Amino acid sequence: MKRSRTVAWAAAGSALVLATALVAHAATPAEQRREVMKLTGTQMRDSTAFISGQSPWDAAKVKTLMDGVAGNAKKLHGLYPAGSGADAKSEAAPAIWTNKADFDKRLTEMETLAKAAGKAKTADEFKPAFQKVGATCKSCHDIYRKKKA
Repeated sequence: MKRSRTVAWAAAGSALVLATALVAHAATPAEQRREVMKLTGTQMRDSTAFISGQSPWDAAKVKTLMDGVAGNAKKLHGLYPAGSGADAKSEAAPAIWTNKADFDKRLTEMETLAKAAGKAKTADEFKPAFQKVGATCKSCHDIYRKKKA
């Protein structure tokens, strides 16, 4: 059982490294931010396993996941240059560029909250901290992500 978990986490870690490498090689800011958002979504989903009971509590793994989310939030600051919303596949709403200060403030908040959540020592401590990270993600998506048709 322990070996299968170790193998699963090693595979997940390899996938994160590969995803990070793909982000670095994406050609446009819109492609790069799409990859960063996908990676962040995976990290957030993987984190829920520690509060839902699907995975036994592991503070080191939670810290790694939340450090990844924090790092992604930091990267996203530079991936929204003026004019990069024109990409047909972009889910970025025009409001990002008309209210960039608020958008950047939310990314900074996400980074700060993810770092704090990563310091949790127990699942009970992690749950409310993680919920704050999720609420910040949602608040940004509600305002700055195009509505799906």
